[in-house]
Order: sequence, then C-alpha cells, then structure tokens
Amino acid sequence: MYSRLLLNFCERFLYRTSNSVRSPNIKTISHVANKSEEKRKEEFTSTRFPDYEVIYVFPFIKQACGINVVKYRFTIFTGVVAPIIVGLHLANFLPFDITTVSLTTGIITTLWLHSVGILCNNLIGYVYLKLDEEKVILSYIDYWGKRIDLKVSCNEIYPMSDNPISITDPLYRKITLTSQKEILKINMKLGQIIDVDKFRCILGMV
Repeated sequence: MYSRLLLNFCERFLYRTSNSVRSPNIKTISHVANKSEEKRKEEFTSTRFPDYEVIYVFPFIKQACGINVVKYRFTIFTGVVAPIIVGLHLANFLPFDITTVSLTTGIITTLWLHSVGILCNNLIGYVYLKLDEEKVILSYIDYWGKRIDLKVSCNEIYPMSDNPISITDPLYRKITLTSQKEILKINMKLGQIIDVDKFRCILGMV
C-alpha cells in the first residue's frame, strides 16, 4: 500500500533507470547498503511526532537557533540600555566619549547579529512525512529563534527543481509553499537526508 502511494505520488518527480548488468557482488553491496540505510532510519525516530517518519535532519539546527535567540535578547538589551545611556549622558553622569563608544558598540553588534542571522532565519531543521495521509511537517526556526512546526499537504510544496537559480543556492535552497508567502530555507550540504526517494518526491530534488 505504502509503496503504491509513494509511486503514485512521485510520478512527476521520480525517474528510475534500470541496469541490465547483474552480478553477485553488486547484489551483496546493495544488501549491505540497504541494511545501513535501515539502521540509519532507526537512529532518526521522532518522539515529538511518532506517527511521522523523519526524512531530513539538519544537525546544526540548535546552533542556528542559538544565534537567533542571542540576536533577539541582544536586540532587546540594546533597545533598553541605549535610552538609559543617553539619559545618563544628558544628566552629566557619563562623558560624551563613553556614551558614543557604548552606543556605537551596541548598534554595531546588533547589526552584526542580524546580518549573521539572515542565514538562520526560517531554516528547516527537520522534515517529517506521513505518507498514507500525504502530510508533511516542516520544522523550522523563525527570525527570533522560535521553533515552528508547519504541517502542510505534500501538494502545497513547490519542487526545488522548479525554483530559479539564485546566488544563495550554495548556502541554502528555498522552499516555497502555496499556502503562505514566507519562504523557508534548507541546507543541502550539511543536512542529512534519511530517505532519498521520499525526500526527492516531497521536495523535488536531492
């Protein structure tokens, strides 16, 4: 049943090539590869969504989330402290040079964190799949480091192969949805694809 659903759903994405050459060595290697893939799938089981299968993991999502959280806290800190520093200067408690250095340091650090955080905004950490219902959960972190578990239908995801070429492709690929304007990001170089066939079906490429 699941294999039939997968085959039907992937009709427009998957292409299969057949190899007429068969040998015992190839069969053995294939058997070992299948065992390795099964073991790998068992390692990535979801306790948050036990009914779903994990098909993609970004192992550095916690670090990316940490950058956005620091950005959020430092932005609030700068916004609170800056008026206080200005007030102390106007009250002649702080000299002009200390006031200037403090404000400049805070503003530059905040801008730097927001610049670095661009790579982490809307970054996908996990992709979950429930094949029988054709449902996908895209777990990503928002601008301030909060985890968002977005549940969508498989048909709502545009294939990545249909996206125009962008200068940011070496850093991340864009995931666009029909249900929302926000664009998500997925890292293909550092991310781990657990099930290649299903990942290709859902997102359109590997």
